[in-house]
Parts: sequence; C-alpha cells; structure tokens
Amino acid sequence: MMKTEISTNGEALVEARERRHPAATPNYQPNGSPRFDQEKNRSAEEKKKSLFRRPGVIVAAAALAILGISYGAFAMFHSFTHETTDDAFIDVHMVSVAPKVAGHVAVVPVDDNQLVKKGDVLVEIDPRDFQVALAQAKANLAKDKATQIQAELNEKRALDLFSRKVISTQERDTNVATAESSRASVQADEAAVDQAELNLGYTKVKAPIDGYVTKEAVAIGDYLQVGQTLMALVPPRVWIIANFKETQLRSMRPGQPVTISVDAYAGLKLHGRVDSIQAGSGAAFSLLPPENATGNYVKVVQRVPVKIVLDEQQQMQRVLGPGMSVVPSVTVSDGAGVVFKVAVVAIILALGVVVGAVLWINRIRKGES
Repeated sequence: MMKTEISTNGEALVEARERRHPAATPNYQPNGSPRFDQEKNRSAEEKKKSLFRRPGVIVAAAALAILGISYGAFAMFHSFTHETTDDAFIDVHMVSVAPKVAGHVAVVPVDDNQLVKKGDVLVEIDPRDFQVALAQAKANLAKDKATQIQAELNEKRALDLFSRKVISTQERDTNVATAESSRASVQADEAAVDQAELNLGYTKVKAPIDGYVTKEAVAIGDYLQVGQTLMALVPPRVWIIANFKETQLRSMRPGQPVTISVDAYAGLKLHGRVDSIQAGSGAAFSLLPPENATGNYVKVVQRVPVKIVLDEQQQMQRVLGPGMSVVPSVTVSDGAGVVFKVAVVAIILALGVVVGAVLWINRIRKGES
C-alpha cells in the first residue's frame, strides 16, 4: 500500500515538471538548412569586425597616409626653397594733377577710373580772361616796338650829328639811353606775350602720364586756385613692396624669381623678380623710429621692405592699384640638395606605411585561419 502511493506521487511530479519546462523540439523553417544558417552567422560576424581588421580599409588608410606623406614632402621642399609673406602690397608712384592758373572750370571731359593717355585734356578752365591778357600783351609789344624804331632813329641821327660836332655829348647820351630803354621795353613785352600764351595754354590741364583717373575732386563751375589738387593719376606700371622678416633675407638676392598671387583675383598668378632690398628696416624710417638705447630693450624681429617688379605687362581687364594685397613667394634656392633629402625621407616613410599595412593584413588573415 505504501509503495503504490510513492510511485503515484512521483509520476505526478514528473508530469508537473514537464508542464513547467517543456522539452525543446527542433523548429525548422520550410526552406531553411543548417548550411544556410552557418553562412548567415558568418556574414554577421564579418559585419561585426573592426574597421582596421578589414583589408580594404587598411589599404585605403595606407594610400591616404602615402598621399599625406607626399603632400608633407612637397610642403617641406617648398618651405626650404621659398620665402613667402602675406605682408605685401602693390605700390606705384601716383601723380597729383593741379592747375597752374586760377579760374572757373568750364569742362571736365574725364571721369573716375578712366584710362587716359599722356597729353589728354583732363580739365578746361574758362580761357576768356587769359585771351584778353594775351591780346593786351601783344598790343603793348606793338606799341613799344614802334617806340623802339623811333628811338633807334633818334640814336642814329644823334651819333651822326655828334661826330660832326653839331650836338653836345649830353644830347647824344640822352638819345642813346632812350634807344636802350625802348629795346628793353620791347624785350619785356615779348616775355609778357610769351607768359600770356603759356597762361592761355594752361587753361587746358593735360595728363602728364598714362594712367587711371582716381580721387577726382573737380566739377564744372568750381573756382580753382593755383596748385589745388584736382585728381590723381595711377600709372598701369606697378610693383610690389613685400615686408619680409629680417630672418628671411639670408638667402634672398636681387634677380631671384617670384610668383605672386593677388587676393582680389583668385587663381591669377603673376611672375616677377626681386628688384632691390631696402637698406634698413621699415621701422627705422617711420615717423617715430624706435630708440633702443632708452628703457628696457625687447628684441623684436624687424621687417625689411623688398621691391618686386613684374615681368609681364598688366592685363587691362585686371586692375591692379596701390594698396591691394598680394602674397609673393620668392625662390631663394634651386633645391638640388634639398630635394634628395626630402625624397629619401618621404620614400622611407612610405615604405614603412606599406610594410606595416602588409604585416597587419597577414596578421589578420592568420587570426582568421
């Protein structure tokens, strides 16, 4: 009786346990297979790989590293063989235009930024007053010439009479002095006529050089004074003043080639050469030059102006004026020795990158196998 109860209770426990933890039965998809599941798991594992454990990524990284080494080698070569500065500006000798006579402005045939040639009329002053002055000077000249003719006849007659002892010495001297005075008056009148003609010509203010009209400050009806600035002419021929640090002048010499880029025109490259180096720093010629003998001395690297002239003529569609910013690059060395050293260093670094990439890829493949 006792044994029966134990067996019955044991079967009940087993049944209850199976209800709580049912046995796992294989559940296959209709079109699935164990091989397909393995390939799926393998692809999932490959996706979970680190970027630097993929051969393609390693090759791309090595290629980028080699490109960076090449760029660094070029930059290093350029820094060893060139000197450059961004403290450089276009300069030119501007010509101020001013009248030589005073008067009212009648005509202004030019406008701002217009290109004019030497001899072109820039401003015309009312010429009527000067025409009257010229006519008056000519009339005085004609009058004094008539007086001179009469005085010379009197002088000749007096000399003849004095030789025959008809007139006194005083009378002869009076006629001679009168003739000399008349001749001097004629010369003065001729000079006055010349000056009047010049003044009449000065009523047309002409361009002294070829250039662009800038800072025009004159209009029709203005009354001009002698020497008043009317406008400025900027010639097409310009040059560059580059303020290099004094430590950049060690290998710089006149005649060295220069490549110039202009901030106003992206992509425009001008070519020139070093013309001269100023004998002294820019601070030494300033309004208040430094006095290093007084106070506490602090050494500051000075800048020295270097004049650079352009090889080619200015393109008319490219306006280059004073004050425009440029960046010159002076070739101070041909780089024959530098290129060998830089190339050796770059090749060694590139080989190191290639060898490192190959070893890393082999290591990854061995780990996978």
